[in-house]
Amino acid sequence: MFKDFKLKIKNFVDKLRDLSENKKKIILWSIVVVLGLIMGYFWVKSVILKLNNLETTNLNIEILSDFDSNSLGNSQNLENNQVQ
Repeated sequence: MFKDFKLKIKNFVDKLRDLSENKKKIILWSIVVVLGLIMGYFWVKSVILKLNNLETTNLNIEILSDFDSNSLGNSQNLENNQVQ
C-alpha cells in the first residue's frame, strides 16, 4: 500500500516537472490564493470573536465602575449624615 502511494506521488511529481513554466506558475498561484482565502477566513472569524469578547468586557467594566462609584457615593453620604 505504501509503495503504491509512493509510486503515485512519483508519477504526479514527474507530471508536474513535464509541465511548462506558465502552467507551473498557475498551479502555484492557485494554491497560494486558496490557502490565503482559508487563512483569511479564520483570521476574520477570530477577529470577530475577539471584538465580541472585548465589547462584553467593556460593558462589564462600565457596569462595575458605575456600581463602585454609586456605592462609594452612598457610603460617603452615610458618613456625612452620621457626622452631622
